[in-house]
Amino acid sequence: MKTIRAKVFSECTQNINPSTELQINNWLESNPDVEITNVVQSESMTRVGERDIERNLTITIFYR
Repeated sequence: MKTIRAKVFSECTQNINPSTELQINNWLESNPDVEITNVVQSESMTRVGERDIERNLTITIFYR
């Protein structure tokens, strides 16, 4: 059995639709033989300046 590994995708942005989805899709296309065993998502937000909000989205994929 193969060892479980992790791939982390993380992005801080003020854009409500970060490009994380594209990054994950590109990685999956480049690694078609991986077996995904678990996916974990974490989100946080922070105020930047007077009115702006920055979003941090982290997605971790555990795979073999």
